Amino acid sequence: MQLNKLAATFAAVGVAVPGLAMATNGMLMEGYGPIAAGMGGASMAYDNGTAAMANNPATLGLMADGRRVDVMVGFVGPDVNTSMGIGKSSADAFYMPAIGYVKKQGKLAWGAGIYGQGGMGTEYASGDMAQVSVGRVIFPLAYSVNDRFNVGGSVDIVWAGMDMAVDLNMSPASKEINFKDGSDFTGAAKGYSLAAKLGFTYKLNEALTVGGVYQTAGNLPDLKDGAWKVKGFDMPATLGLGVSWQANDRLMVAADVKNVLWSDSMNTVTIYQNGAIVAPFQQDWDDQVVVSLGLSYLFTDAFTGRVGYNHGKNPIPDQHVSFLWPAIVENHYTAGFGYAFSKQSVLNFALSYVPEVSVTGTGAMNNTMRIDHSQLNWQLMYSYTF
Repeated sequence: MQLNKLAATFAAVGVAVPGLAMATNGMLMEGYGPIAAGMGGASMAYDNGTAAMANNPATLGLMADGRRVDVMVGFVGPDVNTSMGIGKSSADAFYMPAIGYVKKQGKLAWGAGIYGQGGMGTEYASGDMAQVSVGRVIFPLAYSVNDRFNVGGSVDIVWAGMDMAVDLNMSPASKEINFKDGSDFTGAAKGYSLAAKLGFTYKLNEALTVGGVYQTAGNLPDLKDGAWKVKGFDMPATLGLGVSWQANDRLMVAADVKNVLWSDSMNTVTIYQNGAIVAPFQQDWDDQVVVSLGLSYLFTDAFTGRVGYNHGKNPIPDQHVSFLWPAIVENHYTAGFGYAFSKQSVLNFALSYVPEVSVTGTGAMNNTMRIDHSQLNWQLMYSYTF
């Protein structure tokens, strides 16, 4: 069992190190903001509030004139079980705060926001653990070219923090990889960078709107913590295209397709200590096509209901799957609602059920290791317009 654990640990480090955000669509959330999340993550072609900063900033051009403030908290609740005597992860609750402000005046919309993109990891009775936090400070700008066509973009300040403690020599009292700061929102090894988004929306007719966005890779540098350095991983570039159909005054249907370019960002990752290589690992993640489908229905002037579905095939090759960072889930079934206390004050909520996925390792370092992973996630947001 100890030999199996050692082999699994080496495999785990290879996946855990670049596992930058969370295990939903790979390392990306299934939806940003409860309006989109309640609709399976679809967000490219309709007004979904200041979460547009994390989705498609061009949709800010669909807002009514005025100011909007959104305050949000998100929750990711992973349930991870493993074989080979490793057991169940005790890390089962990760919170992600966010706040956004946008002003729309005439043809221009602009603002700022802070979005926690994720918080997830694993921690076992042995002390082996890996936890990572990722966030963005986002500055969006949208311009309405005419009544049909909006363009928008953003400049994003990206930060990432990582904690890791891994036993490589079967001695529980010794962790050969060991850097952590004890915070639920930051990591000991940190890095900062700039990224950008560019998007559009176009109204084909009164009922049908298309939209799309390109988001650059995160451009993250090495994560550093004193003697420790993590080199060679990044947030992926993404390309998204979507459509929304306002079927009538009450019913809206939306669908998105995204291509997440993991193969350009999840390759070889190297851990250094005092300038010496501790562990170089090759990842070879696959690109991931993510499909989001959703609908919303206005039951009353105050209450809107939403349902959705999101699918993204597990991008991690079986030979690299790990118990420390099992980013393997695929299907998300979502529901949510919005309730307007007044024209200015609105509460939105979304719940995402992620059924269990099981993967058994096939590589030399993780052969026969089985991982079971499911999730229950939610997002809550209060919005005020003035």
